[in-house]
Amino acid sequence: MAGLLDVDVSFDGTWHTRGHSSLFGAGAVIDANTGLILDYETAGKVCQLCNYNKARHDRKEMTDTEYARWKECHAPTCQVNYTGTSGGMEAAEAVACWNRSLSHEMRYISFIGDGDSSAYSAVISSNNGEGPYGKEHIVEKMECINHVAKRLGNGLRNLRKETQTVKTKSGKSVKRSLLGGQKKLTDKVITRLQFYFRRSITRKVNTSEEEMRNDILSSFEHCSSSDANPKHHLCPKSSESWCFYQKALALGKEPQSHSEMKVSFNLLPDQLQLVRKVYERLTNDDMMIRCLKGHTQNPKESFHSRVWLYSPKHLNTSKNKLDFAVACAVSVYNAGYKDSNIYESLGIPFTKTTEKYLDNKDKMMDAPLNKIMRNKRLQKELHYTPGGH
Repeated sequence: MAGLLDVDVSFDGTWHTRGHSSLFGAGAVIDANTGLILDYETAGKVCQLCNYNKARHDRKEMTDTEYARWKECHAPTCQVNYTGTSGGMEAAEAVACWNRSLSHEMRYISFIGDGDSSAYSAVISSNNGEGPYGKEHIVEKMECINHVAKRLGNGLRNLRKETQTVKTKSGKSVKRSLLGGQKKLTDKVITRLQFYFRRSITRKVNTSEEEMRNDILSSFEHCSSSDANPKHHLCPKSSESWCFYQKALALGKEPQSHSEMKVSFNLLPDQLQLVRKVYERLTNDDMMIRCLKGHTQNPKESFHSRVWLYSPKHLNTSKNKLDFAVACAVSVYNAGYKDSNIYESLGIPFTKTTEKYLDNKDKMMDAPLNKIMRNKRLQKELHYTPGGH
């Protein structure tokens, strides 16, 4: 279709209560480049008015005819718009947003998720398996680089849980971690490896899967090196290199001892191979391709927190209340407190005191729209008006 704007977006759902028993939920589509919320959907499994009148009918306070007539009149405004499981709300919300994207003259060509979301599967299998835009325009799955880096940390910590039985000097048998302990996979080492993993991805955004993989593996090889076995062949070779070894060689100096490295670990060859397998699993071609754009889901966390400020989780809610909370959160998140015009729409007088209060609130929150207006490069790249859709 002509005139459609292809957009990389992230999507994630949020629930009113934890676990799989929530009666209300919401999901938002967020532009990966601008951070603007483009669309949202709320889901409700209960309507208080329905419950109230059903109870009246059960108590014989309403006749069958009266109850049937009331249900028919109430149907267009009933708050129940979802009847599945609470865990399936996110998928239903995603499908609704993708299916109406064309009416907004946009096509959400990529889905940035956290890796274990069922929403992506629901989107590409919608419309009898054709997807929202037909088989010729399949929505691409992209990874949130923060979640990929977190998976590295989880994988290494799971490895560290493996134990073996050893005998102490006193002859007592105890279980000890194979990979844990001094000069091995300590919490500090794992946290730094996770950080290096993410930084390597951001360094190699929009390059190739091979370049990104080599940059990631360079930190693994670097931190597992020793004086007897230096492994810096993947580290950048220049006098400006972050690798002390390659930097010294480029300057014609003798590299310092590996014992002075701030982050390092020393494992047996078979143990080192176990760690390498975790890296290889997270740096295969398919995973690297999904990380090449370097997108994250950071904006959605900020948005979710704002939704539940308007509709606190510890208080009862309704779909009408949630709709209002999400609409307010979207307006404030996109444009800021002052420019969202919520107060004027509600008929609240816009006094000097109100303006000063909203200005102070905006100073504490850098809205995506403000960032766009300051980013001259992004303004040139984008060929649509921020917030215009």
